Amino acid sequence: MRTVNDTRLAFRLFRRNPSTTAIALVSIALSVAATAVVFVAIKSVLITPLPYSHPERLVQIRTEFGNTVHPSTVDFGFWNDAQEISRRSRTLESVAVYSNVIFDLAGDGSTPPEALYGLNVSANLFPTLGVKPMLGRNILPDEDQPGRANEMILSYGLWVRRFNSDRNIVGRNVQVDGHDCLVIGVMPPEFNFPLRRAAAHTPSPYVEFWTPIRRQPVNPEGAIGIVARLREGASLNDAQEDLATISAELTREFPATNRDRTLGLGLLRDRMLGSAAKSLWLLMGAACVFLLIGCANVANLLLARGVARQREIAIRIAVGAGNGHILRQLLTESCVLAFLGGIGGYVLTAAAWKVLPVLAPTSIPRLAAARADWPVLVFALVVAVLNGSLFGMAPALRAALTPPSAARESRAGVVAGKHDRLRSSLVISEVALAITLVVVGAQLTGKFIELLRTDPGFDADHIVASVVAPLRQGTHERWGIAYQRFLDAVRAIPGVSNTGTVDALPFSGENLGGFIATTDAQATQPDTQVVAEIDDVSDDYLQTMGVHLIQGRWFNAGDMTESSTAAIISDDAARRLWPGQNPISKRICVDCTPEKPNNWKQVVGVVSTVRHRSMDGAPAIFLVVRTDRPVAGFDSAIRRAIAAVDPNQPVFITASMRAFISDSIADRRFIMILLAITAALALLMSAAGVYGVVSYATSRRTQEIGLRMALGASRSNVHKLIFRQGFTAVFAGLVIGIGLTVVLLRVLRGMIAGLEASNVATLVISVAVVSLAAVFACWLPARRAAKVDPMVALRYE
Repeated sequence: MRTVNDTRLAFRLFRRNPSTTAIALVSIALSVAATAVVFVAIKSVLITPLPYSHPERLVQIRTEFGNTVHPSTVDFGFWNDAQEISRRSRTLESVAVYSNVIFDLAGDGSTPPEALYGLNVSANLFPTLGVKPMLGRNILPDEDQPGRANEMILSYGLWVRRFNSDRNIVGRNVQVDGHDCLVIGVMPPEFNFPLRRAAAHTPSPYVEFWTPIRRQPVNPEGAIGIVARLREGASLNDAQEDLATISAELTREFPATNRDRTLGLGLLRDRMLGSAAKSLWLLMGAACVFLLIGCANVANLLLARGVARQREIAIRIAVGAGNGHILRQLLTESCVLAFLGGIGGYVLTAAAWKVLPVLAPTSIPRLAAARADWPVLVFALVVAVLNGSLFGMAPALRAALTPPSAARESRAGVVAGKHDRLRSSLVISEVALAITLVVVGAQLTGKFIELLRTDPGFDADHIVASVVAPLRQGTHERWGIAYQRFLDAVRAIPGVSNTGTVDALPFSGENLGGFIATTDAQATQPDTQVVAEIDDVSDDYLQTMGVHLIQGRWFNAGDMTESSTAAIISDDAARRLWPGQNPISKRICVDCTPEKPNNWKQVVGVVSTVRHRSMDGAPAIFLVVRTDRPVAGFDSAIRRAIAAVDPNQPVFITASMRAFISDSIADRRFIMILLAITAALALLMSAAGVYGVVSYATSRRTQEIGLRMALGASRSNVHKLIFRQGFTAVFAGLVIGIGLTVVLLRVLRGMIAGLEASNVATLVISVAVVSLAAVFACWLPARRAAKVDPMVALRYE
């Protein structure tokens, strides 16, 4: 009953001071929303278990190259390795494989042909993951064999979108790549594998289908993904030691293929998340700092209101109210205020996550599916109430334990000008936290802007790229003829100045790495060769991309034959392979082995280094177009041109080169946007806190100011006095904040890209921005105090 009465009294007091209540509610709502917005992302991406059975036992096997000059760990393995691991492992009960593929789904009278992104999988992939189709059945072991008929399992999204949720689709044939393919199942709506997309730019963030891999004996070392399940009772460390033993055995037994690489293993969850976990926890840290700034603001507000209510509290104590009753009432007011602010924070969070899924990059798994559901509401209310107790405790204790005599002195103006250490401490904390958040945010944002300005090695403007995957039947010569016809048709589009093809477009997610040797000895020793990006291109691809020719010549039509030995290398490769020498006419052996040591090429040209985003990708050919017109309308124009050549040939994706580059950094851009918003709000809230404290302290000293001016103090003296006393706490906060920032940057150094070293310029600019905001917040109340009329001030009570 007492709590109910205290709550009613709290609402009456809130209605009596609407402006103060509104400011406090806004501060709490913004503070809670900052943490709740990030919590939604962390809950969806990190906390919610993967949609597989016992996901904590699923692991990803990867290959680590010892002599690579590129990132040394890749999330794929090789076919023979997977078979040996399955046969020899003591800690893995199931080892499944998969590879990316693009299939052309034929159209009918009502739907056009469509290129789909999917996976070739071993028959045991779904049992390894512990999932079953929603409709139909799984792939059978005897269906995962060469020469078998074609089967496919549809994703839920494809089933709904393309087949109108027809439950009779199971058992029917559809035309895929020019032949019949039997639909044997449909997966549940929440299922997607792999969660992290290989390609940076695709029509859909989801895998559309799964088919049996039917691995042929040829090319047994082709790259594949390997996922496995730990045996019951086996730990991750046990599996890592087991795999290390197997890797050493394979190196001894198969030196030609395994001497230059080792096998590694990690939890599937960690491999799929990549760097997303670190980025999200960084965001949560920033949000918590912002929350503390908001708490300090509200605490200062309640302290000011507590001083204004000292007379009321003194009267209540005089008529018999105990200190415990006063303390309970004030804490109830704080908690009710926090509860209402928590609801407001949840509303802001829900509104934010109506917009953020649209901006969410596909490279952060499950982020686009994040929603502000009821656990988020509980989180927001718990955070709000806990912080309500925190920021309400000090003001409540101070007000409840202040003797009545202090209230009479304050009312008389005796103690109004005394230094308030608690409020000053809160201001110092706000400024210090704001400095830390703004500096770290500014440094990361600066590094991101620097990344955006980095030269990709080609002229990305006015380039449109399309992914086309012709039917798999026939020879490479037939594919070449088909691509030439497509090129001719696209070249005839008005505004097209040049066209070309490449098998791995920069920033597309494709990575076709290989090995380079420069001597006969290296050609027979794979472990001494250099890893490099090796692309097959048409004769005019490099010119179409706007790559700069540094030395030598371009490819010509004569270089496009199977017997050609011409090669063009990047300037970076030239420096690494032949430092200080002329690379023209030098020889390189491409993917040479002891069995095939004679794939020699001769360098005919050197071009600017083109940046690639190294990831696995679906095999396809990129058709690249340079135009002197806006790229916005070329999507439909290219599709029409290709359809005119072959109505049954779909285009997988068409996008500008700028869009591919933008998608490759979408995850960092998303994190940077949220971090920058948090830092900007922290700056504004800390400035508002400084202004509120100085303004309130000045208002409590009105009589003192009037007395000083009546005794001869000038307006300039009053302005300097108020500003100096207000900025003293700010200066202390700046010093402490700089120290905290330096320590934090050292802790984070090496953990977060962009914080490898402190940027003095960023530190100075960030401190200057926070200082200017604080100066302005102190200057306004000081200016207002200097304009007060002494006679009015002397009559002020």
